[in-house]
Amino acid sequence: MTTLPATSRVPVGAALLAGVGAQFVDDLAYFVLPPAALLAPLSGLLAVLLTAGAARFVTRDRTGAGVARTGLAVGAVSAGVGLLVAGLGWVTVLLAGLTVLAGVAGAVAGRGVTGRLDK
Repeated sequence: MTTLPATSRVPVGAALLAGVGAQFVDDLAYFVLPPAALLAPLSGLLAVLLTAGAARFVTRDRTGAGVARTGLAVGAVSAGVGLLVAGLGWVTVLLAGLTVLAGVAGAVAGRGVTGRLDK
C-alpha cells in the first residue's frame, strides 16, 4: 500500500488575516452599530462563529488535506489573538479551545466525504 504525498500548503497571510479579523470584527460592530453593544456578553461566542465563517471563506477554493490544516491555522491564530487580548481566565481558555475547533469545523463542514470508509 502506498500513499501519495498530499500538497497541503496553508496560505499563511490569509490565515493570519482571517484569524485576527474574526477576533476584531465583533468589536468593530459595537462601534458601527451601537445596538449591537447589547450583545457584548456574547462576544466570545460571536468570535467563535466568525472564526468558523472566516475559515470557510479562506478555504473556499482548496481541496484535500489543506482544507483542514488551513482551518486549524485560522482557528489557532484566532484563539491566540483572543487569549492575548482577553487574558488567561478559564472561560477564555475554554473559548479558545472552541475557537480552534470552530476553525477546523468551519473549513471542512459541508464538503462531503471523498472516499468510502467500508471498502
